Amino acid sequence: MDLYIVTSSIIVMGIMILLGVLTALRVEITSDLKAGLMFIILNIAVPSIILNGVFNTEITSHILNQVILIFMISIMYHLAGLLVAWLLARLFGFQSLFAKKMTILAALGNSGFIGIPLCATIFGPIGGLLAAIFDAALDLIIFSVVIYMLQSNGRFQMKHLKALINPPLLAITFGLIAASTGIEAPNIVKQLTEMLSSIAGPLAMLYIGMLIPPLIKKRGFTIFPQLWFPITLRLLLIPILVIIIITNSPLNELTRNLIIILSSMPTFMLVTVIFSKYTQDEETAIITTIYSTILCLLTIPLISFFSSWWESFV
Repeated sequence: MDLYIVTSSIIVMGIMILLGVLTALRVEITSDLKAGLMFIILNIAVPSIILNGVFNTEITSHILNQVILIFMISIMYHLAGLLVAWLLARLFGFQSLFAKKMTILAALGNSGFIGIPLCATIFGPIGGLLAAIFDAALDLIIFSVVIYMLQSNGRFQMKHLKALINPPLLAITFGLIAASTGIEAPNIVKQLTEMLSSIAGPLAMLYIGMLIPPLIKKRGFTIFPQLWFPITLRLLLIPILVIIIITNSPLNELTRNLIIILSSMPTFMLVTVIFSKYTQDEETAIITTIYSTILCLLTIPLISFFSSWWESFV
């Protein structure tokens, strides 16, 4: 893994978050503004990254096999992460619903909002495409296993899967179908997706930065006593376990490095909406998401360095 590219990408990401903070200090961050930015990022910019990855990658049988492999690895990774986090949560004495919340915050990372743009920057268009496949599997886990965990009556309803039909998933589906059947996108479409894909990372980082001043103004530098648990597992323990497990695996270098970067992501941002709806505890999710996102600017380069060291050591 190229430590310089990873570190420089994280530094740029941090600068953009800082610019978002400075913007929020001068401009009122309304709910409409946040909703508009979120809509552009998730429904326009991220799908453009995916399509740009498809258009700039020759979709061979090898790539399709890699797509299937990444999807299956993501399913196993997230289920294993939930299991490990749950066992540790119970070991540390967390009970009932709180243990479930700590498990979810610790196990599931922001592979879509941050991971896809970051992987596209580090690994190129193919990185953005494979990161989107990884994130699609996460969405499946969120709207099945996670919702089931938080349901007070313990029953899962099929209507929850409706959220899986979203623009990023549609972009993956239509893009791969078009590429595998030999349908060539017009140049104007390629140019459009290439230009739009470049705004995903900056907008996502600016959005995160804009959330920080209102949070501090409303709650101060608030933390909850157990914040160390999801932060430590999400940013350090789980990525280190992933590195140890996959270093000597038969996976190719790109796949290994991609999984390591995605395993280092902070807590996924959708958790705020999910906790608000199913637990009425939005604050725990917001605090964990913000602090883990800020701290990941330090831990992602650290994890990348550990990965390179461990690979040479073993």
